[in-house]
Amino acid sequence: MGKYKHGKITDTIDLDFLKDRMEKGVFIDELRDKSFIAFLYWTGVRKSEALERVKEDFKITDTDLIVDFHQRKKHGLETPPLEIPLDLPYVNLIVEQVRKTHHGKRVWDFNGITAWRIIKRAFGEKFYPHFLRLNRITRMFDNPETTIPEMRSWTGLKTVKALEIYIGYSKRRMQKAKARLKEEIDFHS
Repeated sequence: MGKYKHGKITDTIDLDFLKDRMEKGVFIDELRDKSFIAFLYWTGVRKSEALERVKEDFKITDTDLIVDFHQRKKHGLETPPLEIPLDLPYVNLIVEQVRKTHHGKRVWDFNGITAWRIIKRAFGEKFYPHFLRLNRITRMFDNPETTIPEMRSWTGLKTVKALEIYIGYSKRRMQKAKARLKEEIDFHS
């Protein structure tokens, strides 16, 4: 079963599920916890990449929250800053958390164990922070127009092989495979 007590989750969640958990989850520090969840949900970064962010890594424009990750983890690519539209649900919480953070300080000033606890209290015992990375990448790959170069740039993953794992969970791949079954029938008719 690996490092996840309840197994690896491969089914994605949608915005309605997130909204439900943001309303019904248990939060010790509501702004801190909800902004952290929203950040992981929209960016799909590793928990450590989120926890290392200091106030100066963020820029708030009229339309976007821009986050500079510099060099990504696990020998990842140096990526351009991620641009998150301000009008997405819960991005306002991230902005508020950034604004209340003192210069030079981490935006989410807690450790990895607390990150796990935040996710479990909000989503349920079987969930974990890295699931939100799988969720974001997989949901982006559900769009047939998503390209490998786009995803390498967004995630910082160097190799196509690393991205293939997430591509495999994408529902669009299953839909295409299902369509091919019907094409075989049509071909032999």
